[in-house]
Amino acid sequence: MGDLFLVFTNSLVALILCIVVGYICRRSRMLDDKHTSGIADLLVKVAMPCSVFMSLMRPFSTELLVESAITFIAICIIFLLGGVLGGLAGRALGATPGERPVWAFGVAYGNVGFMGIPIISAVFGYEGLFYVAMSLMAFNLLTFTVGVRMFDTKGEHRMGIVKLFLRTPALIGTVAGFGFFLTGLRLPAALEGGVSLIAGMTSPISMILIGAVLAKQRIKDTFTNIRLLPPVALRLMVVPICSWLVLRMFVTNPIMLGVIVTLMAMPPAAATVIFAEQYDGDAVHAAQLVVVGTLICVVTVPLISLLL
Repeated sequence: MGDLFLVFTNSLVALILCIVVGYICRRSRMLDDKHTSGIADLLVKVAMPCSVFMSLMRPFSTELLVESAITFIAICIIFLLGGVLGGLAGRALGATPGERPVWAFGVAYGNVGFMGIPIISAVFGYEGLFYVAMSLMAFNLLTFTVGVRMFDTKGEHRMGIVKLFLRTPALIGTVAGFGFFLTGLRLPAALEGGVSLIAGMTSPISMILIGAVLAKQRIKDTFTNIRLLPPVALRLMVVPICSWLVLRMFVTNPIMLGVIVTLMAMPPAAATVIFAEQYDGDAVHAAQLVVVGTLICVVTVPLISLLL
């Protein structure tokens, strides 16, 4: 247990270094909004789909197929219950109408992409990323359907499944990679090497991007907002601990259990801010929630790792 805690801590320190680099680059004006927008596009449309695709390049086995289905179903259930928990907490604790969907979405959906992929890759390797791919499939399907409805109560921007698929490269990478997994096909060595190199950009560049985004916020003002504490606590501690308590009774594969619980300990997804801005939610509250959750997870993720 102590060794795993040490691995988590070392991995997070390495990632924090990348975050600090991004923060400094933004503050020194080496990066601006145009740069960060381009970096985000590069990650979402190229690097992350390659990471997901490569994570599925594994020999087929019935056991792994069953585990992938269990992971997908378990993640979907946790996401849905997290949304209910966040929504009830918002109502019970007097969140404003603009804050309630932020709480519901932020508690339900963690940053399984930008934060999850590099951390799982660093700790569990490609074997762990196989389960991340299933989690990303659940994340993409639910955030653009159930998640959007949390903000878009009038149903003005709902997306059909075909449009959702075409506009979500990570989902395309997941489906393509899963097809390779089922059939046992592999890319030619040269192509696979190139895709692996591109996939390797995901960890450092995503952390640099997060640092650059954090530099846009007034950290001092953000941390004086005590209204952020309930949803952050639910997202970073309550959801992963409850997930561990339940799943450990059914999941015997320690890597599978570790990946799911670790992903559930990730801070609120960046999509919280995007959807709040797009659908007239409280975008400022959403941005503060993501910032605080991202910084506090540096402490909470290693603590959660002690459960594993």
